[in-house]
Amino acid sequence: MASKSQVTYNKKQREKEKALKRKIKDEKRLSKKDTINKGLEINWEIAPKNRTLTQTERESKEANRLNHINI
Repeated sequence: MASKSQVTYNKKQREKEKALKRKIKDEKRLSKKDTINKGLEINWEIAPKNRTLTQTERESKEANRLNHINI
């Protein structure tokens, strides 16, 4: 069996390792929380333009198309 001082040394080493792992885990948790709250940063100058028609624009376009077919 290991001497008393060896047991104490091993216990302190385990405690140090556990504290270090806990510190790393907490840092990861905080950085992850910060990332979630920030979200994506969008550069609107280079972002593609939204060319999707609204419902009223689609209806208007369809009405115009039908009017031109009937003429």
